[in-house]
Amino acid sequence: MRHKSKSSKRKTRNKRTSRKAHSISRSPQLASLTAREKASRDRSIALLSDLRRGEGPYWKLLRKHHLHTRTAHKYLGSDLIRGARGKRVRASKADSRIRNLLFPTASGDVPVRIRGSRAATNLSEFFRDRDKLLRGKMSADNFEARWLGVRIAGQEVFADAAVIFDRANAGDMKIENLYASTGGVE
Repeated sequence: MRHKSKSSKRKTRNKRTSRKAHSISRSPQLASLTAREKASRDRSIALLSDLRRGEGPYWKLLRKHHLHTRTAHKYLGSDLIRGARGKRVRASKADSRIRNLLFPTASGDVPVRIRGSRAATNLSEFFRDRDKLLRGKMSADNFEARWLGVRIAGQEVFADAAVIFDRANAGDMKIENLYASTGGVE
């Protein structure tokens, strides 16, 4: 029976750890991308969103968004969980990407940088409920019961129904203007 020496075990372990550290990479910064790369990145993020919603299998979504799997992995990084040994590629449950979204405050909807898909989803639910309130599909009591005192991304959302109705009558709140002046995901 032959045993490995301590030095050969250490070399093997160092090779393994250095290989692992080398394979971890970050997606490119938004500011350093060309217009073509930004378009590929946006399509990759749309693919991730569709994958989370279960719009179809990964390979069909690659075709739908005109992407190669290498490009998707380049821009999505650890948000795409690779399928090993015959398992499918799937999306992580949430991401921590920074998004520039409008946030409801007492002075109006102001652009704020929001980190994470869960916070962005909660903010989207707030705006959907506020739209229901303004169209008469949700009562003011139900709206305030759900959203009064709720904090999203460390900030409290403005959920005073009376003031929301006053601002809507003044023409300040239009759902189609919600994402007009903000950027995309970083």
